Amino acid sequence: MSGAPPELEPGVRVGRYRVVSELGRGGMGGVWEVEDDAGTKFALKAPASGVAAPAMVTQRFAREANAVRLLDHPNLVGAVDVFVEAGYLFLVMERVVGRTLTKALAPGPLAPRRALVIARQVLEGAGHAHAAGVIHRDLKPDNIMLVERGEPGNTWETAKIVDFGLVKLVGDAEAAFGGGKLTSVGIVFGTPAYMAPEQAQGHAIDGRSDLYSIGTMLFEMLTGRVPFDESDPMKVMRMQVKMPPPRLDEVEPGQPWVTPELVALIEGALIKAPADRFPHAAAMLAALDDAFLSLDRIA
Repeated sequence: MSGAPPELEPGVRVGRYRVVSELGRGGMGGVWEVEDDAGTKFALKAPASGVAAPAMVTQRFAREANAVRLLDHPNLVGAVDVFVEAGYLFLVMERVVGRTLTKALAPGPLAPRRALVIARQVLEGAGHAHAAGVIHRDLKPDNIMLVERGEPGNTWETAKIVDFGLVKLVGDAEAAFGGGKLTSVGIVFGTPAYMAPEQAQGHAIDGRSDLYSIGTMLFEMLTGRVPFDESDPMKVMRMQVKMPPPRLDEVEPGQPWVTPELVALIEGALIKAPADRFPHAAAMLAALDDAFLSLDRIA
C-alpha cells in the first residue's frame, strides 16, 4: 500500500466519483480526472503512500489537503472533498482546464499589460492564502494555470495558483493543522530560479517569500528570462542570496513600456532582505496598479 499511487482504471468508482482518465503520476502521487453522478468533472489527487504508511509524503499531502480546504478564491484552485478509501487519502479539487504560464511563455515575453494582469491575479490569490496562514513557497510558471473564460469573440484570462504540495502553514492554520514537524530550519524547499534568498538559505519564510517569487515571474513574463538563469541549481541559489538582480531597464533598454513605476515594482519585489521587501501582497498590489497606470502615459 505504500510507495506508489493507487491503481485507478477508467470506470472505477472512488468515493462518490467515477474515474474518467489518469492525468499524471510521479514519485509524489497521482492525479485523475473524475466525475460525479451529475457529470461534473473534478481532479482527484492521491499521494504515493497509504495513510497507514509513516511516509513524509503522506503527511505533506494531508497538510496540502487541509490547506486548500481553508481557501476560497477565484485565483486559487478550489478544494471540493477530502476522504479516505481503501487505505488512501484522496483530495478532490476543481478541475482546471487551461494551459500553464510556462506554455504561455514558450513563444517569448508577454505584452506588458497582459503580464501585469496575470501578476495581479496571482497576487490576489496569494494574498488570500497568506491571510489564511498559507504560504505556497513554490510559485512558478508551472504552478500558474491560465484559464480562458467567456464566449467566442469576448474572452478573458483567469490565472489560478495550483499545486500546494510544498505549502507552509503559519499562525492559526499551523496551530489547527500542524506544520512544525514537517518544516525544519536549514532544509530548503522550492524551485531555485524562483526562490527567495531566505528560502535558498533554509531560513524561516513568510508571505514575503511568495512575493519574491511573483516578482521573479513578472520579470520573466516581461523579458522572457528569469533574473538568474543558470543550469546549476546550487549556483542559482547562491546568486539569489548574494547577487543583485538585473534591472529591468538594463535588460530591456530603450523600451517605452519600461516606466519608472514598473522598474520600482520589480525592484521592490526582488529586494534580498525580507524586511525591506513589500511587506504584504496588498502593498505590492498598490505598486502594481501604479505601474499599470504608468503605461497609459506612454506616448
